[in-house]
Amino acid sequence: MNLETPGKLNPHQVPQLVMRSVENARTALEDGDADKAIKMMLSTDKLCCKVVAPPTVHGIALRVLSDAYLKKGDTAEAKRALERGLALCKVHDGKAGMPAFMAADLNGRMGDLLAALGEINRGEGEHKLAVRHLRLAAERFLSMGQTDFTAATFNRIAVCLMEQGDHKQALVELEESERLGAGAEHEAALYSSTFLHRANCLEATGDTAGAREAMSKALQYALACGNDGAVEEAQAFLGKTQGASTVDQDAFFDDVRRGRRRRR
Repeated sequence: MNLETPGKLNPHQVPQLVMRSVENARTALEDGDADKAIKMMLSTDKLCCKVVAPPTVHGIALRVLSDAYLKKGDTAEAKRALERGLALCKVHDGKAGMPAFMAADLNGRMGDLLAALGEINRGEGEHKLAVRHLRLAAERFLSMGQTDFTAATFNRIAVCLMEQGDHKQALVELEESERLGAGAEHEAALYSSTFLHRANCLEATGDTAGAREAMSKALQYALACGNDGAVEEAQAFLGKTQGASTVDQDAFFDDVRRGRRRRR
């Protein structure tokens, strides 16, 4: 069973073969070999077209192909791969009689493709388009009950708005992220970003005291989940703005360290 002889494949074997190829391509990307990953995924794409693979299966191959093109700096081809994946899924979206598990799988794949497209848009400075795609992704994730993914997507929407200078609306999105992230499986990881972004928003609007409060929470959550980047940023911010503090800084960090030990 291989990609070179699709005519001999049992259609039921295709998902397994595609996923194996996807994992190999991801390994190639981790090893820094984007060309190899592109070659693998182009071959997989060809197979999926020939045997008319399920859109969710074909979609994940196109998602990894997009990642590989991004590694090469080819955003045009990266977007094209994502848009093709969305077009494949859209044909089946909302079809009557579709089993619930298939509908959830389709929503998840479309959400992932939309979120990836939104991130490319943001990188190109197309913030309005990025927000649009990210909102559509959030709707897909929420329809599945995936609050972790939905909350994380609202964080990304907030980042887009912050980069546009719309800190007021960004704070609204972060409130929604906090609401959705409460009790989520990865609450600490989500909140380390949510409160960090909130702190940066508040600082940009001149509310340093509020920013310090938010950043202190970001630090606590970042320490709990091992988000080293957020820990470093939070500590730097709290150190830089210590003059605006209304609490005993040494006592605060003692509390943080004690909380970290208890979570271990």
